[in-house]
Amino acid sequence: MENTINYGIDLGTTNSAIAKFIKGEVIIFSNPQDYGRNTLPSVVSYKKDKITVGNKAKEFLEKDPKSVVGVFKRKMGTSESFKIKSINESKTPIELSAQVLKELKTFVNTGDNLDAVVITIPASFDTIQSNATKEAGIQAGFKQVVLLQEPIAASLAYANMKKEREMQEGQWLVYDLGGGTFDVALIKIKDGEMKVLDHEGNNFLGGADFDNMIVEKLVIPKICEKFNFSNLEDDMKSASGKLNAKYYVLLRRAEEAKITLSSKTSAEIIVDGFEDEDGNEVDMEIVITRSEFNELIRPNIDGTIKMIKQILTRNSLKPIDLQFTLMVGGSTYIPYVRSHVEEVLQIPANCEIDPTTAVAIGAAYYSATKPKEIEKTGTKAKTSISIKTSYNKASKEKDELFSARITGSTDSLSYRITRQDGGFDSGIKKLTERISEDLPLVDGAFNFFSLVVYDSQNNIIETDIEPIGINSGFGISGQPIPEDICLEVDDYDNPGKTRLQLVFQKNTILPSKKTLSYPLNKTIIKGSEDEVIRVNILEGSHLALPEANKGIGFMQITGKNLSRDVSKGSDIEITITISESRDLTISAYLNMADQEFKQTFNPKERHIPVNELKEQVEDLSGKLEFEIQEATDKEDFETAGALSKLKKEMETVSEETESLTNDDVTDKRYQLEDKKRKIAQEIDSATKNKRIQQVKAHYFEIKEECEKMLDENGNDHERKTFNDIVAQESVFFSTNSPLKIQEKSDELHSVLSRIRWRTPDFLTDIFQWCKNNQTRMNDQNQAKSLVDAGNFAIESQNWDRLSEINSGLLNLLPRGAEKEATTRIGFGL
Repeated sequence: MENTINYGIDLGTTNSAIAKFIKGEVIIFSNPQDYGRNTLPSVVSYKKDKITVGNKAKEFLEKDPKSVVGVFKRKMGTSESFKIKSINESKTPIELSAQVLKELKTFVNTGDNLDAVVITIPASFDTIQSNATKEAGIQAGFKQVVLLQEPIAASLAYANMKKEREMQEGQWLVYDLGGGTFDVALIKIKDGEMKVLDHEGNNFLGGADFDNMIVEKLVIPKICEKFNFSNLEDDMKSASGKLNAKYYVLLRRAEEAKITLSSKTSAEIIVDGFEDEDGNEVDMEIVITRSEFNELIRPNIDGTIKMIKQILTRNSLKPIDLQFTLMVGGSTYIPYVRSHVEEVLQIPANCEIDPTTAVAIGAAYYSATKPKEIEKTGTKAKTSISIKTSYNKASKEKDELFSARITGSTDSLSYRITRQDGGFDSGIKKLTERISEDLPLVDGAFNFFSLVVYDSQNNIIETDIEPIGINSGFGISGQPIPEDICLEVDDYDNPGKTRLQLVFQKNTILPSKKTLSYPLNKTIIKGSEDEVIRVNILEGSHLALPEANKGIGFMQITGKNLSRDVSKGSDIEITITISESRDLTISAYLNMADQEFKQTFNPKERHIPVNELKEQVEDLSGKLEFEIQEATDKEDFETAGALSKLKKEMETVSEETESLTNDDVTDKRYQLEDKKRKIAQEIDSATKNKRIQQVKAHYFEIKEECEKMLDENGNDHERKTFNDIVAQESVFFSTNSPLKIQEKSDELHSVLSRIRWRTPDFLTDIFQWCKNNQTRMNDQNQAKSLVDAGNFAIESQNWDRLSEINSGLLNLLPRGAEKEATTRIGFGL
């Protein structure tokens, strides 16, 4: 069995492809059902007795469009499913993708058992979408699925095509506009290694959108000019609409027209087969010109250029600093896309690679560097010698160190290492328990070596060693995460609310691991169900509100999970690990209980009911109005102006959301949810100055109080902590980051809290407040017992005991009442 994966798949929105790495080169497999074509249309058709994938499936669109599904990648990671009329069942995007993957297996004519594969995803795919893609691979029968971002795959294809002698160190952009998604990535080559520095993307922008726009903006208006329809668009786009079947027919014809416009200045779309509301037969030929089409898609292409400019600004670059823009994805065949991007950026549009197969080819190159990690079934033949190897599978060194540990008797045995091309021969050497060898590599190639063991008569001894392969071509330093990964924690500046603590910043290279420690803000009693420690992981900007981001992992610990009580102020350690393929593992360790709780998350669906989306949009509209009014009242006209610019966009989102039917068949709800989230982030950005002023005021308030408490009751360790924070003021104030300033406030607050909870006056005040609220406590008998004990502790001046009693009393109060007594501390509950 080969010890590397060697197969790569581009699972595309409109077309997919499969390729294999073989002896230093990549072959892309042809479609056996469509001679001469290397891609498979990502379309699935169902009949009662069979499933059809590809061009044959597309042919059934006009006959039975409600039994044919395409563009389902756009809904990957959602709870959406597609109702299949012919079988009276619903199929999820995962199930449909699995059918495409299974069909791609039939392209392979090498006789291999395809049990492991690299599957590409858009760089902007979030964790849920990534996990859904892996699940599709598992359902297709692959035992190991490794994910690779599409811009990286395209870059690997290009670099390995050009080889080292033709490649120069420097930076370029990958502009990947496919059938349903868009990515732009900034790539850098240095010392023979490629690195993704930054990226932007839109999971709802591609050729499928252009097809939709042709139908919605050009075809439907021209139909309505000649025929009588009260609401033709809804009749077509709603699943229950009487003309829903015709919508899919027009989409296919719009796609054909779009392709024609890449080589001709006009194209025709035939509209027929239905009647208007007056009973007139609709039968017309609509001519679409290239200039009309270009004007239609211009705002979208300008949007992609805006993303490029964001990347350049973030990285302090100008277009002149880049070598070229590598064009990838079927939609870059559109002449206007290439010319407009080149014209605006004033750098060459590089069209040297096939935009439809480059991603699959790059995936295959990458797959040759990924070891198979599949458990071998059956009984492995026993050998007298076992060899465990260690070496880098990708290296730009002239020589790569190879080492091995030998198990078994090595008496009278020797070994020899040779390179497959005959360019290296170690000669016969004595075999020992540990061996090492510098293996010379051919630049820009995959180097294969064999290690053979001999007995004293030079007979070959059977071993369990697998082929040694080292890539001296271009490798990738790792895959970056597309968005921040954050932990939800308490917002001390706004009691009762939460904020985000950054764990992994956008573009952090995977895999990655981080541990954070927080003091608990309340006592958790063993066996109790009411008090809960919640660990919530979100994906999105750490500067945004938690509700503006996407949840990817949630764990909770109750008293029923504990082996003993854990006191308020004791530490909880949160360790978050994220793998290269985006599996997220959360580990929570409670020091006092000496217990660890661990959970791995790979959510595959995000639920967005239309009604819930409408409520979220309405709430955000209200927040925007409030912020505009507040800024105007304070005569902060700069902020008010910035927010007002968002108002029109917010109104558009509101109108489009309100117009959605509950059974809308398009992916409009996901596009609108994405727009809503981005507006929420822009509101946060526009009100940043207000928040900076708030957190600065809070910082100085905490600082003053902390300084006073330190003078009265602080210890040397607390004074040092305080002085260290104050010494950094100029640094964290200059960042103008509310988050950084808030973090320092939190650190001061932690010092202040530790002092307070051993201060007699504070402890007495808390106790008195609890006594006054005794009737609100959920266990009156326990409350009376604790109050009696507290009175005795005050009389005897036993402040440690009073601290424990206060914690017990606070835990008997409703959560809202507890916040009245004391500021919430540390980790959010």
